[in-house]
Amino acid sequence: MERVLVSWIGQHDLDAVTGNSPGPVMAAIRDAEQSGNSYNHIHLIYNYKTSQALPYLDWLSAGVDSATSISSRRFRLTSPTSYAEIYPAVSSELAKLEQKYPLAQRVVHLSPGTPAMAAVWILLVKTRFPAICIQSWQNSEGKQVVQEVELPFEIEARFSLEATRRSDKRLNRLLDSEEAADKAFARITSAGELHGAIEKSRKIAVRDVPILLLGETGTGKELFARAIHDASFRREGPFVAVNCGALPHDLTESLLFGHKKGSFTGAMQDHDGFFAQADGGTLFLDEVGELPIKVQVKLLRALQEHTFIPVGASEPRHSDFRIVAATHRELAEQVGEGSFREDLFYRLAVGVIKLPALRDRPEDFPALIETLMESINSELSDQPGYRRKKIDDDVINVIMAHDWPGNIRELRATLLRAAVWNDSATLTCHEVEDALLVLPSQSNRATLGGISQPIDLEKLMADVARHYIPLALARADGNKTRAAKLLGLRSQPVLTNKMKKYGID
Repeated sequence: MERVLVSWIGQHDLDAVTGNSPGPVMAAIRDAEQSGNSYNHIHLIYNYKTSQALPYLDWLSAGVDSATSISSRRFRLTSPTSYAEIYPAVSSELAKLEQKYPLAQRVVHLSPGTPAMAAVWILLVKTRFPAICIQSWQNSEGKQVVQEVELPFEIEARFSLEATRRSDKRLNRLLDSEEAADKAFARITSAGELHGAIEKSRKIAVRDVPILLLGETGTGKELFARAIHDASFRREGPFVAVNCGALPHDLTESLLFGHKKGSFTGAMQDHDGFFAQADGGTLFLDEVGELPIKVQVKLLRALQEHTFIPVGASEPRHSDFRIVAATHRELAEQVGEGSFREDLFYRLAVGVIKLPALRDRPEDFPALIETLMESINSELSDQPGYRRKKIDDDVINVIMAHDWPGNIRELRATLLRAAVWNDSATLTCHEVEDALLVLPSQSNRATLGGISQPIDLEKLMADVARHYIPLALARADGNKTRAAKLLGLRSQPVLTNKMKKYGID
């Protein structure tokens, strides 16, 4: 996510050109760089003479990363404490920045300038233009200290609808997006079961061979694919992600391999397919088991020879790509059924990495929850009325008691719902339970069939109870109240009675 730093230029900033202190603005920039959350754009406003500001702007430009853009605007104020002049100046600049960077996270520096300037910042941040506020000061050792400011009050916003709509765009993007691997595997959280998959991925990443990622929906297959790409020698090349299950069957071949103009109705011009787009990089084929048999044949040839023929073309085309495929299906079973080619399966399955389900990673829950909450807090911290959230210690037990069929994606969505729905600074067990979505179990539905011969209903019910009650007690650490809730029973006494009925200790 892009970040924009907005600030007035103050006297301490101007003094930094010839002094020993970096000044508030440069201190904020360096602090962000050290935390790995650098600013992409810096916009400064000032009311000094241009001849006074230009040396500072030149000095600042020389001290920041060349990829960071710096812009500035001068306003002539009759007084640096004139609210009537400061408010429209700042308001117009923030409006322009919002239009230019609609999804960027704004950070407003309160320290440079006068108290009147800081007051106007706060007024606008709490009403029209949500942003993170920071401040800085010089400590006893002469170093600039930068700190985020939490504003502990709410102002009724005249433009709250406008701010909420912008928040919703960011919220939807947060919910829909996968966690991106910034530096290879650095952001993949695991203390146990997943560690083996991480180590295998690290080793295979530098080998230019196909990789097949296996795991349930939501286990982070695309995150692993991106991390493998970032850790490979192809990291400077493109990473092209394709969800094979979302490709229209009649256009799958064209979308993957490209087509020539006029090759079919609607082909108005030549089109590069995903294989061509991945030249020099990595092609990630998610849900590869959904590909039609006809396309599988062409995929096998492309893997073997790194050449393919676009639809309507007569000459083959070359592409230097690396394939990372993924599926939540049992490809071996599909091979046996004839819906997936055996030769393609073995061609893809050079580096096979199995990603465990979240329910099989109990030791990872504390660190994973902390990572997800930090991500959610960071994304939502500049939204109207949002308070940073932390998790009550007992919540971890509630989370571990849930099966999480949607795995990390479901956990992240649940924490996000709880964070958005509640105003408290600490999420409790009740608030997280309220955010859970419990879906009917497909496996349970599958065991319910017709009656082709007589059955013993009481014995069947007893078998089910003797299977699930101990599992619920184990997941609830022996707590009967929580175990009863897991089993859908009204109360702890009801569970106790069933345990006596079926002879369960």
